[in-house]
Amino acid sequence: MRFNKEVMRLKWQMNRRPSALVTVTVILIILALLAHFQATPLNWLDQALAAPLQTTVTPTKTFLMRLISVLAKPAMAVLYAVVLTGALWYWQRRATAVWVLVSFGLGGVGSWLLKFIVARPRPTAHVLVAENGYSFPSGHVFSAVMIVSLLYFVFARTLPKLWQRLGCLIAVGLWLGLVVTARVYLGAHYPSDTVAALLLGYLWLRTTLWLYRRFYPRLQARLAVQQPTMRHAHKDTRK
Repeated sequence: MRFNKEVMRLKWQMNRRPSALVTVTVILIILALLAHFQATPLNWLDQALAAPLQTTVTPTKTFLMRLISVLAKPAMAVLYAVVLTGALWYWQRRATAVWVLVSFGLGGVGSWLLKFIVARPRPTAHVLVAENGYSFPSGHVFSAVMIVSLLYFVFARTLPKLWQRLGCLIAVGLWLGLVVTARVYLGAHYPSDTVAALLLGYLWLRTTLWLYRRFYPRLQARLAVQQPTMRHAHKDTRK
């Protein structure tokens, strides 16, 4: 119930700020076009933003950035999403479990499709970790946005104390900042790739919350009807 109230509050907030969604969408489209055509202004800006992160390279720093990158891998994010879905299903929050799985799955597909549409080659300078595929947007950053945001909206946003919610928000921001820093430091992405992933994550989270509001009541009712039926059928089989 608390989660449903928080979702309704998000709806009110989103209706108050439609310009934010439009602004983010426009910025993302502009970045995608500049990255697709490898525009000189974007390349210059990426070099200027990456330089402070890539100037000092040490074995310890590289090890830590590699570790952060491994923990934020899309493959690891899939594992996190499956564990979260399984836990919610076990705790009888089955409609929310379906929402988490669908949100993460469709978001990953959308990020993957955008990579192939933009088709931006990866950086060739200061490459500390070899990566395959296209560069825009960052799959690591997008997956991190999805996982930490889903965790926050499912668990942390309903915490009773303001300082608890703020602490969780700070932790979310710190982790996303570390993932962005790691990907740029390792030379796996341009800074604009990570910014695009953050923007795409924001847009998709707003979309998936809208889908949750629209379909959650029907999904919850259907699962509530099926659950006793399945238990009854199980008892009959044992007889």
